[in-house]
Amino acid sequence: MNSNHEPCISGWCGTKNDKSITGYGEYRTRGEAKNAMSDIFGDVRPSDAEWGRRLAMDTGEVPADHIIAVYRPGAYRPLSRSATEDWVSAALAPIQADTTGEQLEEIEEELEAEANERGMTLYRESLGSFLERKRDELRVELEEVE
Repeated sequence: MNSNHEPCISGWCGTKNDKSITGYGEYRTRGEAKNAMSDIFGDVRPSDAEWGRRLAMDTGEVPADHIIAVYRPGAYRPLSRSATEDWVSAALAPIQADTTGEQLEEIEEELEAEANERGMTLYRESLGSFLERKRDELRVELEEVE
């Protein structure tokens, strides 16, 4: 339902809770809906299951046999820079003072693949420099010991 309490399945439907609501059609199954969203936006992932009813303009007027499906762009939930650094810090054991740049790139790809398996994607814009910084810290520690 839109803000005028009229059914809205295509186009802008209004806003609720600071969220813009846009309809992209009506589909017989969730699979059809997801495929349609993928055709429009590329990779998508389901949003929090509760958002559908919360985003309906008037949940009392949504027929019980209807489902409001909400999808977010991207196949994986993106992590922020700080969340990426926290998550990656736990997996830094393979980094040594003598780890090469090429090996750091391999580690970065392995970390991304592991995050993807868990339904996430890392903040890649700074991940390489974060790994290099950790390696350089190990180098400084090694020099201090010698």
